[in-house]
Amino acid sequence: MLKIYSDDPQVNYKNTSIDSKRTKAEIDALLGYWQVSDVMWHWKPEENDVYIQFLIEETIDDMPMKVGVKVSCPIIWDKERPRARPPQSEMVNWNMSMRAMWWFIKTHLEMAYAMQSSKTVAFLPYIQGRNNTQLKDVILQNLQRIQEMPALTTERAGRIIEVPSEQKGES
Repeated sequence: MLKIYSDDPQVNYKNTSIDSKRTKAEIDALLGYWQVSDVMWHWKPEENDVYIQFLIEETIDDMPMKVGVKVSCPIIWDKERPRARPPQSEMVNWNMSMRAMWWFIKTHLEMAYAMQSSKTVAFLPYIQGRNNTQLKDVILQNLQRIQEMPALTTERAGRIIEVPSEQKGES
């Protein structure tokens, strides 16, 4: 897996002064604002293992649903600085990592609202299944089969359907 470093030009929050624990509390408040329930943190930063699980409760097509979601915190590293005083070994920058996670969750919730979609759809890849699997893992394993489905093939979309003349309406 590719390591992402804090000096990467595509990484935001380089200069954040917001502590990771404060960001954690802000994520809890954000989820509460959007009526997301049953929030559970797995908080082991000393093992580089932080994620959040929560339930999305929605009614889709008149069917009430409860969907479990798991979002892992991205790991953004500070590089080793052997010449610094004192020398610094490579370590996770939790302040940056947690801000990226906050932004990810915030954006998904806001876009579900703005696009008049569902929160379930917004977090679709992160839906938690049995045996700690996520929907994105199942989809990736079956991507070829999914792309071969008749609804997604281009040959089906390009077919011309002939309608007998007696069924055509008069114009």
